Amino acid sequence: MKKYVVFDFDGTLTITKKGSNSWYNTWSYLNALDEDDCLYTKYKNGEFDYDEWLGKCIEAFKNHKLNRSAMNFLANKIKLIDNIKDVFELFDRLNIKIYIMSQGIRNIIDIVLKDVLQYISDIQGVELFFDENSIISGASYKIKDKQIYIQNIIDREKCSPEDILFVGNGKNDETVYKTGVETLCLNADDADRDNKEFWTNALETNTLSEILKYVLSDNYKSNSDNDIKNQIN
Repeated sequence: MKKYVVFDFDGTLTITKKGSNSWYNTWSYLNALDEDDCLYTKYKNGEFDYDEWLGKCIEAFKNHKLNRSAMNFLANKIKLIDNIKDVFELFDRLNIKIYIMSQGIRNIIDIVLKDVLQYISDIQGVELFFDENSIISGASYKIKDKQIYIQNIIDREKCSPEDILFVGNGKNDETVYKTGVETLCLNADDADRDNKEFWTNALETNTLSEILKYVLSDNYKSNSDNDIKNQIN
């Protein structure tokens, strides 16, 4: 049985169309997708690094007067994957720690996950700050590299990589395998789901309980199959 499960957020714990995430949705809310495309293309082409890209995004958001209320508006449009609360409750009972490592907007993630926050050990994402007039004033993040984040868990908990399952769906998740943990591509966005170097397994589903077979031990599943179904369904 796994002792830790680390999730990406956008498109992994949420039901969304390909290419859609909290950044895209924020730019769309501002009717500024062309600016988004321009900045992201330059970032991917190496014209500036992640910090510079983020700084330029925040300056653009300031120009568009992005406000705090937009976070609630955008969060309320996001649908979580089915059975998430039941699965998180089960993990809590089994002492399986849950982590969320996202490059998305932390403010939105916290609102969307408000009903399950009690089960989550840590959430990483880009936090936006707002001034006294509720207009965006800046942003910060602690760790943007998911490989480093998971290696930190291994080092801090003094656990084996075999104790961890990482669940993601994008190209920015595809270096996690270097830590030696098991990886699950859930509802692939731009990830190469069939690349066995990056992904141990791949799955397409709208129900989070489908990942239990990758988390629970064979012994637990075989002896408690009916109990699991009763708890999840």
